[in-house]
Amino acid sequence: MSSARTTFEMGLREYVRTPVLLALLVFLPAYFIAVFTRVMPEQTVPVAVAGETVPVGMKAVVAALMTPMAAALVGGIAGLFLMRSAREADTRLSIVGASVPELLAARGGVLTVAAVVASLVATAVMTVTYVPEHLEWFVAATVLAGLLYGSLGALVGLVFNRLAGVYVLMFGPLLDIFLAQNPLSTETHAVAPYLPGHYPTELAFDAAFTASVDPATLLWGIAYLVGVAALTGLAFRRALQVG
Repeated sequence: MSSARTTFEMGLREYVRTPVLLALLVFLPAYFIAVFTRVMPEQTVPVAVAGETVPVGMKAVVAALMTPMAAALVGGIAGLFLMRSAREADTRLSIVGASVPELLAARGGVLTVAAVVASLVATAVMTVTYVPEHLEWFVAATVLAGLLYGSLGALVGLVFNRLAGVYVLMFGPLLDIFLAQNPLSTETHAVAPYLPGHYPTELAFDAAFTASVDPATLLWGIAYLVGVAALTGLAFRRALQVG
């Protein structure tokens, strides 16, 4: 797996040398969560979590919703930029002997680092406003959101150019997590359970506001992630063959 390690290290160095990605990694989560929670009124609203309706402060609800969304935004854009910038390099590496699994492992490793860092930054900002009941489960939910949209971002990068991909990955998490999965919505969207943000958002709210968390939610989310990653892997293999 020396090729995978070398490619992983090259990917990390390229990420660090990209100012836009570094700014997104730290600034975007902090901006989204801090600004949106600051402008929310001090009032209590009924929120449906774990099959029950509980009264929760508006600022805490918005913080719990914006945190996985910020991780999803960062993960998606990171996946897009990583795939777009690495396509030519990966084609050359495959020609000189690097296997597709090694390249996928290296790119997946870089995405995982970006998702974890973005999730930790977002959760740290959130704790200024509200500390979840189960912090470790909440972090898992935000990492899951980042990885799901990171994989989708890589897939989008194989299909669209950079500008179109950025639009897709900016509006995608907003429509998914902020609108379709929003627990404050008066009606449930029919497609909400099938969208990438469903399991991360459900897990995040259970971890933030309930006394216990059902591990099955995380397992379903991981299964969804495996499916998206497999689809991205197939698309990546085909792109290398065509290239």
